This record gives sequence, C-alpha cells and structure tokens, in this order.
Amino acid sequence: MSVLLRLLLLVPLGFVVAVAAAGTTVAVGIGGAGARPDAQIWFAIVAVWAALYAGAIAFLPWLVAVVVAEGFGLRSAFYWLAVGGAVGGAAFALIQSDADLAVVDPGTTVALAAGFVGGFAYWLVAGRLSGTGVGRSADGSART
Repeated sequence: MSVLLRLLLLVPLGFVVAVAAAGTTVAVGIGGAGARPDAQIWFAIVAVWAALYAGAIAFLPWLVAVVVAEGFGLRSAFYWLAVGGAVGGAAFALIQSDADLAVVDPGTTVALAAGFVGGFAYWLVAGRLSGTGVGRSADGSART
C-alpha cells in the first residue's frame, strides 16, 4: 500500500473506528447493554452521542498524535493507548465543573476506558503502520 493511500484512507478510517469504539464503551459504562428493547434504544442513543462528542473533542489531539507517530515512526500499541487515555481523561475533565477533579469517580474510569479502547482500535486499523514508507535511509533508498 502506498504511503499516500495509507494516509488518506487508513488514518481517517482508524479515527472513525476509534470514536465509534469509544462511544460504545461509554454507552456500556453508563448503562450497560440491557436486554430489554427500550434499554437498547437508549444504549444506541448514548453510543452515538458519545461517539460524536469523542470525535469533536479528540480530533485535534489525535491529529497531533498522528503527525508525531508518522514523523517518528511510532508503531507501539502503548503509544496509542497512552494517547487515547490522555484524550479520554482530558475530555472528561473538560465536562467537569471545577469542584473536585482529584476525586476518581465512575465517570473518570469510564472516560479513561473509552480513551484506551479508542486508542487501541485506532492502533489496530492504522497505528501499527505509522511511519512505514516515509522518508529515506542513509544511503538514499526508500525506507519501508
């Protein structure tokens, strides 16, 4: 796969998969996947809302993380887990009042879990190929 094709297709697809996974994680964390039909519609509503919120909040930090990963060839799952956790924690801190951010409540763990799941989902789709084919080696040949 050429570098340009990978950057134009896999990176945005990875972002969409990551925010969908994060939104589903938030929905499971908030209410679980109930078996009743009325619970399932609320589960879907919460999942879509959380995915839209995650996409809006995470876009710029994700873009910076992609540029860093592509530039330095960072392919580690731990890098994307850390990025996802940081973005999830920061997004939760943004919606909190300034009352008590030091207290770890269930919302904190749900937000961190959603970030970790989103980061891992991105790594599965696009992050494990970060930096491949970009740049040249010392002898001038293309690096793969």
